[in-house]
Amino acid sequence: MSLARPLLIALLALGLTGCDRQVASPPPSAPSSTAAGTFGPTETAFAELVIATDDQALKLLDAGAARVAAPALRELAAELGSARRAERETLHELLKQAGVAYVNNHEGHDMPGMPTEPELSALATAADFDAEFTRLLRAHLAESTTVAGSAAESITHPATREVAARMTGQRKVELARLTQLTGG
Repeated sequence: MSLARPLLIALLALGLTGCDRQVASPPPSAPSSTAAGTFGPTETAFAELVIATDDQALKLLDAGAARVAAPALRELAAELGSARRAERETLHELLKQAGVAYVNNHEGHDMPGMPTEPELSALATAADFDAEFTRLLRAHLAESTTVAGSAAESITHPATREVAARMTGQRKVELARLTQLTGG
């Protein structure tokens, strides 16, 4: 079973960061309302997690767009980089509209699907760059599909729920494309 689903459940239900460090309550900037349809701690936790994951994924995708040998895989990396940048902007805007300051509670954490600095350093010197890039990208897509799917089921704020549902569909398409390009 993927670690992302239990991680997200704990993160969303308990307001924890779900990583090495835990926060006893939602960030001070988070609205305290948890009424259905409002932007509350669950939505805040989801946005913060995805933004942090996308920040790391962009380092991977930018490296892939610059160095992958296979043209179709290099093109996919560039397209996904653009998609992650747009996704981050959308999530930052949701936080802003809710009056929530972004806090990266996940910086330096080792979470499934979020490329770590040691993994990115190893990628830079990998004997088979394309294979290592593909492995890291597959992990990112698989875990973020699970996280977004769980969020889409848990979040009640309509705009944030829509983002999570859209992410789920996009990640599934992206993972299928990666599988088609790499044969595995």
